[in-house]
Parts: sequence; structure tokens; C-alpha cells
Amino acid sequence: MQGSWIVRQSVGSTPCLLGKAVDCNYIRGPKYLEIDVDIGSSTVANGVLGLVCGVITTLVVDMAFLVQAVSMDELPERLIGAVRVSHVELSSAIVPKLEPDLSATEAK
Repeated sequence: MQGSWIVRQSVGSTPCLLGKAVDCNYIRGPKYLEIDVDIGSSTVANGVLGLVCGVITTLVVDMAFLVQAVSMDELPERLIGAVRVSHVELSSAIVPKLEPDLSATEAK
């Protein structure tokens, strides 16, 4: 993580199991896995978010994702994705306009 000293000290660099730190809702589709993360479910995560929002345009955060093994036959764990979030400008966020799912109405 790159950013101000106070944010680096607050967030740290130790990996965490997101599903144990905050509430998550898992949605599995035929070719995707969506994970909705409720930051508000954790007082600590909410506090860090409040600290980070003021300086988010200065941050560079690297994140990697894997599914935790729960038994020996699931080892070794494998990376399923990674992303770098860099200098986010929250004021430029927009809500996407979604096209209606016509296949659902045609099936009736």
C-alpha cells in the first residue's frame, strides 16, 4: 500500500480473511462469483473507511483474492484474482444504467 503514514499504520500490510472481518453475501452464477461486502458490519472497518475517505485520491492499494482452504485436499490455495486500486476519485463515480434482462420476459 502506498499512501500517507497514518493510513499505512492504520490499515497495515497483514492479509486478512475478509469473510471473517466483515459480513459478506456470496452470489454464485453459472460463470461468476459475486461477493457483496458490508463494510458497515464492522466497527473497525468502518473506522478505517472513515480515515481513508479523506485521502483516497493519494492511495495505491494492491489486493489479491483466494478462497481459503478448509481441508488438506484443498491445498495449495490458488490465487483467483488481483487488482490495484490507484488514486480513486470518488466524485467521478456514476451509477451504471443497466439494460433490462429481455430473456426473463421472453421465457414467460
